[in-house]
Amino acid sequence: MHSYEFLDHTADLYLRARADSLAELLTACGEAMFGVLVEGGKVAETTSIEVELEAEDAEDLVHAWLRELLFRFDAEHLVLCRFNVHEATPTGLRATCLGEPFDPARHQGGTEIKAVTYHGFSVAHTPDGWVAEVLFDI
Repeated sequence: MHSYEFLDHTADLYLRARADSLAELLTACGEAMFGVLVEGGKVAETTSIEVELEAEDAEDLVHAWLRELLFRFDAEHLVLCRFNVHEATPTGLRATCLGEPFDPARHQGGTEIKAVTYHGFSVAHTPDGWVAEVLFDI
């Protein structure tokens, strides 16, 4: 099970995600980010992309994941709606992401995210599961 919430912040967008596993945490972070980038409109699962990443640790992995997804949105105009994380360890992941190209007739643009910052960024494995705190520069 995973969840996310947005917390008050004076200038940027502050996300806290929780999950039972690292794979679910990555999914929650992806869902949260695309929920901000695109508002309303059903996203069809007509496009599939494969993502494989390596990292130093879980914190670096989550950061790299969000940067990769934001790049796909900015450069390829992909709106992603489903994140199938097949493998996730603190040092790597393999995932299939589903969605479709942004269509202004069907999708409403949300809040622009300029970057995934390192300020206030953290990922922790606690006795209750995984927690990530992310500050998006908007």
